[in-house]
Amino acid sequence: PDSAVSKRLKELHTPAAAPAITGSFTPPEVLYHMCTKAAWEAVVAKDEALFPPTFEADGNFTHATGVPSRLIETANHFYQAVEGAWVCLRLSRSGLRRRGILVRDEQALPVGNQPVGADWGSWICPHILGGIPVDAVDTVLPIVRDGPAFVRIEGIDDVA
Repeated sequence: PDSAVSKRLKELHTPAAAPAITGSFTPPEVLYHMCTKAAWEAVVAKDEALFPPTFEADGNFTHATGVPSRLIETANHFYQAVEGAWVCLRLSRSGLRRRGILVRDEQALPVGNQPVGADWGSWICPHILGGIPVDAVDTVLPIVRDGPAFVRIEGIDDVA
């Protein structure tokens, strides 16, 4: 029998059914993913794909966004406790597909055991069904921090 803890973990880590996407939603071509600079440099040195630390716990996908204005809010919500330099990777949906990696657009989902923001219910987020190959990234943008806070991403115009 499952313990209360294992039942709760299953609840947290079982991806919810994606809501029906209605209206004029167009899946974004340009995608962004944030990670520590050290994690990125490590996979570049080995020419491996980047898998976030929560990849398996999150349901075997990599979180991304196609809405750059959400990056700083997302970083401050999930990652302030992670010290060190961070970067933002820019890549394309079509580039991933050419490498055999699909992207699923669905509601915002937790990162590890941390829930999404209370007002993110209407967000449709691209979830990459695999890691991010080094050669799929076209731009690496530095993220500026002030202590634990993320304040801006150099090179992205619509992010303050």
